[in-house]
Amino acid sequence: MEKLIIRYEATLEKWGVFLISAPLAVMTVIEVLNAVGRKLSMPFPCALESVESLLVISVYLGVAIVALEGGHVNVTLMTNRLSPSVQSALDALANLLGALTFGFFAVAAWVEGVKSVAILEMRIGMYRFPIWPFKIIFAFGLTLLVVQLAVNVVKYTYNALGYTDYAGSSKFKSEVGMPL
Repeated sequence: MEKLIIRYEATLEKWGVFLISAPLAVMTVIEVLNAVGRKLSMPFPCALESVESLLVISVYLGVAIVALEGGHVNVTLMTNRLSPSVQSALDALANLLGALTFGFFAVAAWVEGVKSVAILEMRIGMYRFPIWPFKIIFAFGLTLLVVQLAVNVVKYTYNALGYTDYAGSSKFKSEVGMPL
């Protein structure tokens, strides 16, 4: 299981950063072209729709990376005085609750995404702009978040039981060919 987690997290780190940064670069180009085009009385077509949709990719594929890196905000009022194993148990519980909550959101997002694909949902404006691919990406991003939170539950539970460095030790990283 550790090898599977290491491979999953390595793949997420490797490709996830590209998947969330590429749309940001595209959004920048679209907005520059739109600003220049407005000055020339020829705005970039579908600029607003494109940027809104690309933002979905950056945000909702990015949340799994934030969960992977522990980049969320923690407020420790009394837990920092507890033992490390109790802190890990509480972190496991928090990640479990997060996985359950976002699991409900992901299921609902998949239902809406499938409905959107069935009718090939479009945003009607000056031009027709497809919305359905971005609803599927939204659902996929929430699913990645749920998977990462479940992986975090496993890792924190492992630490709560007194083991150290689950799915992160140099022994396992060298076995799967990751840099140490």
